[in-house]
Amino acid sequence: MWEAVAANKRRSAWLIFILALLLAGMGGALGLLFGGAPETAAYGVFIGLAVWGVLLLINMMGGESVLLASASAREVSHEDAPQLYNIVEEMRLAAALPAMPRVFIIETPVPNAFAVGLKPERACVAVTRGLLERLNRDELQGVIAHEIGHISNRDTLFMTLAGVTLGAIVLLADFGIRTWLWGGGRRRSSDSRNGGAAMAVMMAIALVLAILAPILARLLYFACSRQREYLADASAAQFTRYPAGLANALRKIAMQQDPKQIPVNRVVAPMYAVNPLAAAGSASLFGTHPPTEERIRRLMEMQGAAPESPPTG
Repeated sequence: MWEAVAANKRRSAWLIFILALLLAGMGGALGLLFGGAPETAAYGVFIGLAVWGVLLLINMMGGESVLLASASAREVSHEDAPQLYNIVEEMRLAAALPAMPRVFIIETPVPNAFAVGLKPERACVAVTRGLLERLNRDELQGVIAHEIGHISNRDTLFMTLAGVTLGAIVLLADFGIRTWLWGGGRRRSSDSRNGGAAMAVMMAIALVLAILAPILARLLYFACSRQREYLADASAAQFTRYPAGLANALRKIAMQQDPKQIPVNRVVAPMYAVNPLAAAGSASLFGTHPPTEERIRRLMEMQGAAPESPPTG
């Protein structure tokens, strides 16, 4: 499994590099569309990377707090939630993390959890009240181990970097396309057609890139996210030595998701153990998580038992 984790880290580094290239290409495309000359593409690249740098700086300074606040998470101590705190401490030791993650509770009856943190020393684990009330100790331990697995595998760092880069690409694309449709870019395109066919072709390619870059970036981001869920499940099985605990928890969580009752947005949703906006998981290209039943099947194979039938009702 450690070879798979190491390989995934290498793929993550390449993915961040590719996303950065897409971001630079997006900036260059917008510079060409609105400037109408190849020289302006360089200015667009600079602006795109500047936007990325500002967003990254904001996240480096307090990204965890922003994400936790958006989920209405409240920090708790050992005295507030002793069982939860003890389980987090147990899994922290099992994963050999250098520091105890901060523990948060989200006051919602919907069971779920997520972890954030640019590095293990700044890690935070947030669980919902519903998770504490509806899972037994083995199941709760499995979910916490899954989140600790994300921290140990440095998935929380990747999700922050990739999420910020993806957000910058989408932000620039949305701004550029809207502005172009309002007429500014089309006037430049008309001038370019009058100035030469080569420039017109370049601007057409730039427009296509501006449209396709966010889609390609999302596909890359989601594909890597799905693989990370499998590895975090495997890490949880290793930390707890009881894969069935997480498997049973995933069943309960997937059956009880209600986006209307849980504070969630499209930025935080992919970080949850089960995406609350698509609880059953998705085999599609745009699914942030693998299908839940496939995750359960793999966990039960680790347990050395045939997959159990999901509960009815």
